[in-house]
Amino acid sequence: MQESKESVLSYGIIVMSVTHLFAHVFDRVFPALMPIFRDEFSLTLVELGIIASIPYAFQTFLSIPAGYFTDKYGAKKAMTLSFIISIASATVVAISTNVWMLIFSISCLALVTTIYHPASYSYTTKIATSKNRSRALGLQNAGGPLGMSVGPLSLSLVTGFLGYGWRFVYFLWIIPIIIVLLAVQRLRSEETSTTAVKSSEPSNPIPDTKPNLKSLFTFGLVVFLVYSAIRNMGGQMISTFLPTYLKDFRGLSVADASLIYGSINLMGVFSAPLGGFLADRVGTKRWLVCVSAVATAFLGLAYVATTTTLFLIFYFLNSFTTFLGMAANSAVVASLTPSSQRGMGYALFFLPMSIVGSITPAIAGIIGQSLGLSFLFPLGLVISALALVMLQFGVRI
Repeated sequence: MQESKESVLSYGIIVMSVTHLFAHVFDRVFPALMPIFRDEFSLTLVELGIIASIPYAFQTFLSIPAGYFTDKYGAKKAMTLSFIISIASATVVAISTNVWMLIFSISCLALVTTIYHPASYSYTTKIATSKNRSRALGLQNAGGPLGMSVGPLSLSLVTGFLGYGWRFVYFLWIIPIIIVLLAVQRLRSEETSTTAVKSSEPSNPIPDTKPNLKSLFTFGLVVFLVYSAIRNMGGQMISTFLPTYLKDFRGLSVADASLIYGSINLMGVFSAPLGGFLADRVGTKRWLVCVSAVATAFLGLAYVATTTTLFLIFYFLNSFTTFLGMAANSAVVASLTPSSQRGMGYALFFLPMSIVGSITPAIAGIIGQSLGLSFLFPLGLVISALALVMLQFGVRI
């Protein structure tokens, strides 16, 4: 038991959690800025949706190369590359002089997580023991929603309280990211870390083979990827335009909408580690079904809420229960891929999210423009319910 605790709280896992924060720190800043961009550049909801889709298109094309890079050159080098891109892209965003320069630099920022995720998740699953894999992934996952939160929260602080322009937010995070980049350089190599836990690793049901894409595409992994794509489509239908919805339909200011938008993701800081602990005890499939069902129910309650306060309470609860399943999702991927190809396995895991993300915001923008932003909620709810059905009856773990 002591060995397990030391493995979860090792320097490597802690660094993975901290780096996860900074990998996501810019993710939710752009959606939070949509109301400002709409006015500053005279954009329609359809145009905003298309712009929001472009970064996901970048991610789609580079997901598989990112996984290949991780497996060939190692997680440490891949994470280093991701944060170098983050520093350079954030600088260009901050000095952008036109909308095209802005779109390009924001799209490059999207590549940070594309490169970072296969590397970091691969690293975590290799240095954690099999018995505490979900717990280790839960601790790492806590950094992601925290990063998604502090980005919009810093925007609210900078523009609403300090009175600076939105560009300052991108400059604000460059120095902390440089410090994190230095912390990555102190990580042990994967070979050294893997040796430390190899004796406790059970025989993998997915045997190591010569690295190639064909060996990865088992039936179980394909079905799980389809489920992930449907689930993310339902969520993105709503989350892409949530700050705009809060401003237009709930009467909040841009600063207040950014504050709420950022605070929602704080739920994952607490629920992701808790979900990892419970998934190890309950079982990944059973846990995923339970939390997905409860999250879908809370989303439905948020939609029918008659006041802004009730809406926010149920939407916060939806976020909390959604993050409870993060570690289990990541653990499933590890169980369905051989360790020598885990970087590519996680690249494939995030690929459906990128594909869905490249089309969903544009579709949501067209629907929102035609039928109103509030119509996105029942549509997202139906899609989320379909994903739940597929998880229960289609995914075999």
